[in-house]
Amino acid sequence: MNRPTPTLLAILVMLSLALLGLRMFEFTLSGAGLHVDEAQYWLWSRDLQWGYFSKPPVLVALITASTAVFGNSLLGVKALAMTCWILSAWVLGWLAYRMSGMRTAIYAGGMFSATLISGLLGLSVTTDAPLTLCWALCMVTLWLAAHASGARAIGWWIACGLCLGLGVLSKYSALALGISALWLLIAAPSTQRRSVFLGGLLASAVAVLVLLPHLAWNITNHWPTAQHTLEITVQETGSTVAHGAGGWRRVLASGLEFSLGQLLILGPSVWLMCFWLWRKQRSGTSAPMSTSHHAGVMWSVRTYAAAFALPILGLGLIQALNSKALINWSVPMALGVCLWLAHWANTQELSLKRFVLACLTGVALSGLIATGGDIKQWVGVQTQANQSKWDIWGRMRGWDESLHALEPALAPYRELPWLTGDRSTLVQAAYSLRALEPKLYAWNSDGSVHHHFEWKQPWPANADAKAVVWLNPNAPHPLLLKRYPQARQLGEAQSGRVTLQAWLLETQGSKP
Repeated sequence: MNRPTPTLLAILVMLSLALLGLRMFEFTLSGAGLHVDEAQYWLWSRDLQWGYFSKPPVLVALITASTAVFGNSLLGVKALAMTCWILSAWVLGWLAYRMSGMRTAIYAGGMFSATLISGLLGLSVTTDAPLTLCWALCMVTLWLAAHASGARAIGWWIACGLCLGLGVLSKYSALALGISALWLLIAAPSTQRRSVFLGGLLASAVAVLVLLPHLAWNITNHWPTAQHTLEITVQETGSTVAHGAGGWRRVLASGLEFSLGQLLILGPSVWLMCFWLWRKQRSGTSAPMSTSHHAGVMWSVRTYAAAFALPILGLGLIQALNSKALINWSVPMALGVCLWLAHWANTQELSLKRFVLACLTGVALSGLIATGGDIKQWVGVQTQANQSKWDIWGRMRGWDESLHALEPALAPYRELPWLTGDRSTLVQAAYSLRALEPKLYAWNSDGSVHHHFEWKQPWPANADAKAVVWLNPNAPHPLLLKRYPQARQLGEAQSGRVTLQAWLLETQGSKP
């Protein structure tokens, strides 16, 4: 196994930092703000808990650490989540190095960094960031544990369990790693299966210990996160099949959309590498790809990569066929794909020039999409103000401008309760107007609970406030006006897709 030189490591570190800087510059250049979910996570990070209405706690803790170090600017909120993608590439390279040498490590880390997953999803604060890092850590710690012995093996199995527990605390889809582990147990040589099984039990026990505080939080709060996850996972299960031919067409369309989406998010770096390797193999100028086990190695690279890619892809496809799976549901599969492709490229002795070209193509495309605005304009399609745009940041634009336009009208009433019937408005106002420290409450005419703030920050029916501020895309609801009949509009602002109204609502004869 060829060892990396200090010079090579220094070059790779500099390239990684340059890529991180480039991604931060791309987001700044895009002019986007925070997505509603990002603003929600930021607001949650003001009050650390072991769980939240719709998400486990790791991402929120990551934002807390990020803002503590870098401040509450847009890049301050995003910094550590963006770094997770760079670290994932390094961990994958570490695994590839242990399996097949330094050249495979460079191929694996470089290809993953050049995917559209890393280049576009890596600009946002999502649960996929810590999930992908923990997934990569599980891959490398499991490999090292299975190929070690004695106390060293026990240490790696414990580390694997810690990574698994943190992965589940990042996103529940990390539970798919259980299928990967079962796959590898079956694929292990019969003489090694018992040690892998016992090591897996130890890792599972450690993971359960890591999860105990989150489980206790869920029990205390009547399982909100688990219930929400089940609702969005099976909300339409079986409904499409029950509607005859049209239902089957929708099932197939959803499955095809998900499958094509996985190819899309891998990006041109993976496509080009696959094409060049396929053409080289067909030309007969390359050696056949090795799938045999080397001495002392428990699994082939292809088996190992498939075990960490195919199960979560299969689960995503099943979800897509049952109801609707988001394109990013199976994001960690890219780690397995890039590991397998890197090993193939190494065995076929693909030129470094072509590898660099493939990576640059992927990085360039993700940068172009990130900063390109309305993609329809690329092909000469002009979109009017109220028409649909192909802008990946469309839902992240306009909030900061509209809220700051209303800030002078709202500032005199910062001590009053602020009510809104819209989750997006609540979390975006909390972030954009954080200097005012508004007291925000969720108002719902029927009292039902659809999101975290209707659960934890509802406006109580018996509230005795004589005056409140209404901040919402629409005018105050008639039921609210019955309680606060004196209504005066403080202002209205519109930017992009965002239109907001601010009202002062008072009871009869009250003075704010």
